[in-house]
Amino acid sequence: MAGRIPQSFIDDLLSRVDVVEVIERYVPLKKTGANFKACCPFHGEKTPSFTVSQTKQFYHCFGCGVHGTAISFLMEFDHMHFVDAVEYLADRAGLTVPRDAIPEVSQTQKSLYDALHQSSVFFQQQLRSTTEAVDYLKRRGISGETAKTFQLGFAPAAWHALSAAIDASESLLITGGMLVRNDSGKTHDRFRNRVMFPIRDRRGREIGFGGRVMDKGEPKYLNSPETPLFQKGRELYGLYELRRSHRSSPGRIIVVEGYMDVIALAQADIPNSVATLGTATSKEQITLLFRETEEIVFCFDGDNAGKKAARRALESALGSLKSGRDARFMFLPDGEDPDSIVSKHGRDYFLNAIDTESMEASAFMFRELESEAGIGPGTAGAGQRARLAELCRPLIEQIPAGVYRDLVVGQLEEKVGATVSIEEPTEKQRRQRASPAPRKNTANGQSPVRRALAVLLNNPSIALDVDPELYEFSDNVRGAELLMHIVGMIELNPEISTSRIIEQFRDKPEWQALNRLAQEGLEEATDAELEAPLSIFEHAIRQINQESSKLKLKNDYAMEKPPSQMSASEKEELRKRLDALKNK
Repeated sequence: MAGRIPQSFIDDLLSRVDVVEVIERYVPLKKTGANFKACCPFHGEKTPSFTVSQTKQFYHCFGCGVHGTAISFLMEFDHMHFVDAVEYLADRAGLTVPRDAIPEVSQTQKSLYDALHQSSVFFQQQLRSTTEAVDYLKRRGISGETAKTFQLGFAPAAWHALSAAIDASESLLITGGMLVRNDSGKTHDRFRNRVMFPIRDRRGREIGFGGRVMDKGEPKYLNSPETPLFQKGRELYGLYELRRSHRSSPGRIIVVEGYMDVIALAQADIPNSVATLGTATSKEQITLLFRETEEIVFCFDGDNAGKKAARRALESALGSLKSGRDARFMFLPDGEDPDSIVSKHGRDYFLNAIDTESMEASAFMFRELESEAGIGPGTAGAGQRARLAELCRPLIEQIPAGVYRDLVVGQLEEKVGATVSIEEPTEKQRRQRASPAPRKNTANGQSPVRRALAVLLNNPSIALDVDPELYEFSDNVRGAELLMHIVGMIELNPEISTSRIIEQFRDKPEWQALNRLAQEGLEEATDAELEAPLSIFEHAIRQINQESSKLKLKNDYAMEKPPSQMSASEKEELRKRLDALKNK
């Protein structure tokens, strides 16, 4: 388990990312005045109430109440954990996430990464000196440049070539999947006499390998086992290389079945493909893909195995489909794969086939389930149509509520000739906000501290424009200590944004209150509030000063004599002094 991410890094990260750019990868935003707006992605609505402030680096929906920073959005919308969201944004910003402390287990992980990197370097060195392997790649049409991009290598036929060549313990290599212990207790290299394909994570670190024989031996492909670094259902071969070749969105991502398919497509100038790692496409892999693109094309063999793989991919993808996202399915002729098609017919032929022959997710779903329901050409009785509706219902219910699901339901109703009832997905129900919309950011009903915080969070720099002497009040007023802590943060970092201030209070008691105050500042304010935030802030600070002085005066009098023991003249003197403070 990794150590805690330093708050200073999170603060720096939020200064480098733009919440508008982050959200626009998922939701189309429209500039409206100083902010951006869209229909809320967290609840169904026809009139846009989802507001994103580029100045404050903060978003808020006035319909369901959802709000937060770029980190919060990824956690809410894409179901990321906090650390995953930070690492995703850091990766986009070209940063490495540090840790305050590294527990002992992370040292083991570091050693594993190092051992696998050494293995990859060893395999690459062996490839350069092995004529047989080089000739094999040339026959497959793979250039030296492409082999270098994907760091292809070769594992010698010897039983202990790798273990003898790198500086890593036997137990570490077993843990990393590079050595195998047989029944007699002896160990040997897992990969022998194979072309090697390093599997890299999103940061480019080697986490596993695939090995392919060069002749007709079995198994044709041999993969690393599950290890502390490598879980097949959470990784995609070629994703790191794809991201390096596309600074912005790759447009569409093609999901293929094998390592050589990814490499052959890249060789043919189609560098936007990835491969699953010998397992069914998982929801985690779908989530990874939709972070990179709005369109996924699953390109599988047309045999029964390919159709089963496509069906599992469909079921994994349904929960991520919504307006603006598309998953398509393309099936290749028997005996063909992407590698063979681009070799025979070229790049343009393959891309045109995707455009003209792939089918969208709903079309593939209906084709499969109509067959399962016994519906064929000219056969669609009432019983078969009812069966189709029952087969489709649980799949459609996985699609998030919205226009996309409504259109799929409409297609089903047209096919069965009846209204079909679809339940709200439980995921959406969990994410719905039952809280009322926040009230207006006005002075009515707000304490001076609350009003000062609301204005300050939405205009941090005004803290520097106030006479420092006004801040010389005691923290005896409720919330004053928090206010002055934030003022201090701004004084230390004059360019700090709303989102960066708020993120420093995540997991602290003040988190929710500060979020509510920040979201109030996104709501439409009066002209005076828009034009004179400094005046409003100064007025609130003066009120806090007065309140603090009153409390101090009352406390001073109470220390000398409790109110119950004061004479009438003493009480009158106290009242006059309090009035004098009020009229300052």
